[in-house]
Amino acid sequence: MASEPRARLAFIGCGGFATASIFPNVPFIPEIDLVAVCDLDAAKAERNARNFGARRWYTDLDKMLDTEELDGVFAIGPAPQQYQLAPRILQRGLPVYVEKPSANTSAEARELAELAERHGTWGQCGFMKRFAYVYQMAQDILARQDFGPVKLVSCKFGQGPYPQIWGIDSYKRSFLIGQCVHLFDLVRWFGGHIEAVSALINEAGDGRCAYLANLCYANGAIGQINLNCYENTQGFRDIQERLEVYGAGQCVHVNDMHDVRWFAGSDWSTAVPTTGPFTHDYHPGWTGTSNSREVYGYHGETRHFALRCLGLVDRGPDLWDSYESLRLAEAVYDSAHGAGTVVIPAR
Repeated sequence: MASEPRARLAFIGCGGFATASIFPNVPFIPEIDLVAVCDLDAAKAERNARNFGARRWYTDLDKMLDTEELDGVFAIGPAPQQYQLAPRILQRGLPVYVEKPSANTSAEARELAELAERHGTWGQCGFMKRFAYVYQMAQDILARQDFGPVKLVSCKFGQGPYPQIWGIDSYKRSFLIGQCVHLFDLVRWFGGHIEAVSALINEAGDGRCAYLANLCYANGAIGQINLNCYENTQGFRDIQERLEVYGAGQCVHVNDMHDVRWFAGSDWSTAVPTTGPFTHDYHPGWTGTSNSREVYGYHGETRHFALRCLGLVDRGPDLWDSYESLRLAEAVYDSAHGAGTVVIPAR
């Protein structure tokens, strides 16, 4: 019996995020053949090769790419590092996986997307929320014929203070680029192209600020986002996230990447006609969410890259999505800092 196909993949970058969130998925994805890993720190490269089953490890990227026969490469690090490393992979015609965002600016992100196209390849960007159980359930609901066109998208995200990172000029911009690109990708994924943004900012200093933005979609839908660093004392531990998507007569709410509530178009029982709307609720027990990498999308995005390298799936969050999310981040920032309503032309 023929064996199942496996994508020959390599990793560049064995730092904290990659090691904690992406590497651990590899042993549980049968479509991945982890050929090699590379890091400038030999100890980290050797450790991850040993712990996650890579056959070889390197400290020289070009030597690894020259030596190994690969179907794709994970290049995971801070956005400026990815912007430097990804071209060295794409120029060889190899698909690349980068974390979100692919670069610090939309102009740089566009460079990477265009470079991939010129070399006949593609890149995936780590918008893992698209692979989270709850957001995939919400997309299933929106795909139902009776839901109809999306009319309104509302998103709220709150955490504690956010630092100035990656050489970006202020924490107010870092928050949008380093963190909120996830939310910008979500509101685009659920509503489509956003053609105009009008935003406000309130700032308290010391890594704390808040943005409110109204969105106009090209398809006629409207949206609103609340992105703030005021809700908690610890920025990366205490996070609240809520997405609401409305049709005409139905809506779906997703809370904290854990719960889904669907207000369907009709009641599912006639026994109690006077009590108000019935809802369909997904609220899993702890056994259903014990593998957080699956629940929150890290496993799904890692497997998707392997499957796409094998030609078994197409599309998914790519380098152009990183470009579009950064364009939205820049529009929110510019609007909130005096530009008024900012128009985002279709690509």
